[in-house]
Amino acid sequence: MGRWCVRVTVGIATSGALVAGAPSAFAGGAGCNDRTCLSVDGRGLHVAAVSASTTWGGDFTGHFHIYGGGLNANSPTGFWGYHQKYTVPVGRDLPNHAVVCAEGWEHSGSGPQLRGRACEEVRS
Repeated sequence: MGRWCVRVTVGIATSGALVAGAPSAFAGGAGCNDRTCLSVDGRGLHVAAVSASTTWGGDFTGHFHIYGGGLNANSPTGFWGYHQKYTVPVGRDLPNHAVVCAEGWEHSGSGPQLRGRACEEVRS
């Protein structure tokens, strides 16, 4: 069976946010950046579900956006506290080397503010 590999990517996106992954993981993986975390559950190229959540102390009112590998989903807008997850059921194979990301968007009087972007690469 294949394995998951989380590509460590550090760079500055056009929005000025830092993008970072986590060390390699088998049969799924997880990583955090700023106040947003991403968890991919699955094995090989088969992804069962993708979840976004906040970090400890990273609570915010806003929404999550999960995208990549053919996924494009936004959570409802609301309060997101630690241990609350927005989960997208997938139940299928994603393309080899697909990069799946989660963004946390805090809603404030000045408009949505990016509160982190965590990404993982799906590999066989």
